[in-house]
Amino acid sequence: MIFSDDFLNILGAWQKGWKEDQAVRLQLAEKLKSAVKTIPDEFKQINQSCYRKRFLHHGELFEIIMVDEKYEGLTSWTIFQKYAENFKGLQKPDAVSAAIFEHVPEEHEVILNISALWQSKPFICAAEKYKENNGENSSAIFHFKASQGEVILSAPLKGSEIVALTGASSPFDELCDKADIPENERDEYFKKLIDIEQYPEILKYTSKEGTQRVIQNTIKLMEKKIEEAKQSTEKST
Repeated sequence: MIFSDDFLNILGAWQKGWKEDQAVRLQLAEKLKSAVKTIPDEFKQINQSCYRKRFLHHGELFEIIMVDEKYEGLTSWTIFQKYAENFKGLQKPDAVSAAIFEHVPEEHEVILNISALWQSKPFICAAEKYKENNGENSSAIFHFKASQGEVILSAPLKGSEIVALTGASSPFDELCDKADIPENERDEYFKKLIDIEQYPEILKYTSKEGTQRVIQNTIKLMEKKIEEAKQSTEKST
């Protein structure tokens, strides 16, 4: 059988989730990589952009933005940008921002196209039989089906592929203009306001163009700081 109970167990466990326990995610990822080896290649293809929602934290921005590559192993992406944007809200207390990544996968990056599975009669029949037999993770499989547009990829996060960030709209910018707060400091000021629950306005996503302006400005600022630090070190030696 192409879609064995073992495969369905592992798929269901992946879709059930890991409650942000990264050790569990890595264990499931290894099992999934092994399980898909016998799955036909037609379910390991995608010919369109995929999106991933990711909260960004201090300490990882250099790798994502300056190196333009942070690899996290197998992760879930979606073919629906709006689904990614709404996933898990717009903010986390310890995050700098929420970011939406848009990536066109290369062939070797596609591990499993779950949306494609639900277009296959053999898969649906196997899944229904698994459910009838009270398969351990059948509830997770049938809870989501293809509604998430989920595609499992092995692809890095790239700052150059961020198409949206949660940030402030014009009223906050106007306040910063009046206070002569530089643009490169506004994200930190906005985060402080959120931390003390003083919302100058409702959070929303920036445009793709605005997002990349923020990214490029950040790169320039970080390059300047690196150069200043280098010059300071040279002077002291």
